[in-house]
Amino acid sequence: MTGERWLLAVTREVRGELVRAVLWAFAAGLLIVLQARLLAQACHRVVIEGHATPDAMLPLAGAVAALAVARGGLILLSERQAAAAAARIKERVRSRLYRKLLALGPAGRAGEETGPLVEAVTAGVEGLEPYVARFIPHLALAAALPLTMLLFAVPAEWRAGLVLLFSAPFIPLFMVLIGRGSESLNRRQWGRLSRMAGHLLDLVQGLPDLKIFGAARREAEAVARVSEEYRQGTMAVLRVAFLSAFTLEFFATVGTAVVAVIVGFRLLGGGLSLLDGLFVLLLAPEFYLPLRTLGLSYHARMQGTAAAERIAPLLSLPEPEGYCGTLPVPAGPPAVRFEGVTFRYGGERGGVSGLDLELPAGSLTALAGESGTGKSTLVRLLVGLARPEAGRITVNGTDLAGLDPAAWRDCLAWVPQSPFFFTGTIRENLCLGRPAAHGAEIRAALAAAAADAFVDRLPRGLDTELGGQGAGLSGGELRRLALARAFLRDASLVVLDEPTAGLDPENERLVGEALERLAAGRTVLVISHREETVRRASRVAVMAGGRLERVMAPAEFLAAAAGEGGA
Repeated sequence: MTGERWLLAVTREVRGELVRAVLWAFAAGLLIVLQARLLAQACHRVVIEGHATPDAMLPLAGAVAALAVARGGLILLSERQAAAAAARIKERVRSRLYRKLLALGPAGRAGEETGPLVEAVTAGVEGLEPYVARFIPHLALAAALPLTMLLFAVPAEWRAGLVLLFSAPFIPLFMVLIGRGSESLNRRQWGRLSRMAGHLLDLVQGLPDLKIFGAARREAEAVARVSEEYRQGTMAVLRVAFLSAFTLEFFATVGTAVVAVIVGFRLLGGGLSLLDGLFVLLLAPEFYLPLRTLGLSYHARMQGTAAAERIAPLLSLPEPEGYCGTLPVPAGPPAVRFEGVTFRYGGERGGVSGLDLELPAGSLTALAGESGTGKSTLVRLLVGLARPEAGRITVNGTDLAGLDPAAWRDCLAWVPQSPFFFTGTIRENLCLGRPAAHGAEIRAALAAAAADAFVDRLPRGLDTELGGQGAGLSGGELRRLALARAFLRDASLVVLDEPTAGLDPENERLVGEALERLAAGRTVLVISHREETVRRASRVAVMAGGRLERVMAPAEFLAAAAGEGGA
């Protein structure tokens, strides 16, 4: 489904509000006809009949003023209805986007940048409002109101009516012709904006590294250059938009002028009364007004279509094939086995293929291999973020697909290389996976992770506030807090990703000792190449090319690694 078809389908959900908005605006257009007739009648009385007394003119003046007020009220009602319809559309689309992205999760959005997604959910959804609130109502009015006005203009002066009838199609024709050129420019601008959003987000996230390597100024110049290109592109779109507006005004002005000439000659020839002539002349600009307004709203259509072309594919993404079993998870440390597991990311590279690996119950297995060999994919499959395309994963002999996914997640603890910490107290961050934990359990978890000493030294202990991403603590302290969180969760299967990478020897030793305590009575899988971590494992699984190359003892792996390093 194209972006505009999807947008029209979504707009049908607020059909009632839009119909009311169009009806109110149509009623205001009919009042314009009546107002033009009363003004023409007032001029006729003054000029032709010579009735310029207050008694004769006050009723007409009062009626014209009342009609103007009524028109204003109807237009206000119409705009409120259109705005309410647009607000409902935005709320529903944004809610669907949030639900879709949450349902897709990390597995469903593999490879997708955060910046363009945020742009689609924020500016993209906001870009739908002009389409719904302006373009759709103006399109309906442009189709109905000019034809209705012709019904009043033709009986009064059919020649002027023919001019209006045959000049009117030129306005939407040139609107479409010019709009096609600006539509491609508008799509290009939307693509640039999405790329800029992703680039800027990457720069903000990597700002400390840029400062360290002295590359901040260079990247700032790059952002300035891209911003200037975006500004120039925006000005190009605006030039086309102004050209479109000029063209529409030109045809409307020429049409009104031709009507004025016809009315003038007919009045001079005596074949037309001043009442009918003024009525047609006053009606001519109002006849073109809905068409001109539609032309000016055509840019809103392009903006909404460009946003819809980004949003519609996101909403049409298939739901990820997760696990939906109902079987309970056996108690105790699980024995996990990968049997011929294959999973790809839609290409030839990446993922795993025909993987056979066993994680014995209560074992500490180290997973090693070069970058890109499928270690992260294996972990995603194990924790249930993705489902194998072929083969199966068993837990104590039961297919993982048959287990209750919520119960399986309750048995898991995941410690990434860069643990997530939100702005809040240390206590709140530790209790993220177990909100009901009490003080004694928290203290025991801190002690097991060798984190109690530095927490006690903090000004407020467990109630010390952390900044975003754990600001205020060192990398080693954050790693130990992440291990304490895993202790507190008391999961039977623990997965860790490079828990000692980038740490000094003392912190590496403390984290390694805490890892040994964590492995007691649990099944543990740790991705690591560090000697301090690998030598504590009971076995090392080496991956290469998305397959399991071999399983060896830690001493054998370290000896092989030392030999390769010496060579």
